Amino acid sequence: LCRRASGPGGNKGSPVKKCSRFGYIFVETVVAMGLLSLSAFVIQNALRQAMITRAQAQDITSARFLLEKISGERILLFQQPEGNGSGQCDPPFEKFRYEWSLERVDIPKPELPPGLSPEERDVLEDAYIDFMGKLTVRILWQRGGADFEAVGESLVGSSILWTPEDTQ
Repeated sequence: LCRRASGPGGNKGSPVKKCSRFGYIFVETVVAMGLLSLSAFVIQNALRQAMITRAQAQDITSARFLLEKISGERILLFQQPEGNGSGQCDPPFEKFRYEWSLERVDIPKPELPPGLSPEERDVLEDAYIDFMGKLTVRILWQRGGADFEAVGESLVGSSILWTPEDTQ
């Protein structure tokens, strides 16, 4: 494909060669197509990962709002006993399910400051409540075969937690 050509002035022994570019164009085309294919694959993979991440972020945001909704519903109930429950979320959140539990948490009695009068001491001791309620809510869901959960805990006032008179 390459042949010797005469150089300037008709000198036949000149090292200047004229070569055909036909073989090189084919190789350059194949390499360019390979790079283009690899680039398209990388871009497609990045887009797929972006869509997965967006869907996970949307699930976590929905779970957070459901967590607040269920916590609010449980806290608004007055004098409920210790216990737990579970359920499925309403449409359009059917893929989420929830579990909740309300339990008693004992609070140790703090030391009263010295120098209180007996009346002040009696008022503080009468107002002291030795327990609170702890509400735990779990939101559970699946995406792509993987299990996810969001958990929230909140302390609630003793007036929300009903306890029989003999256990207080």
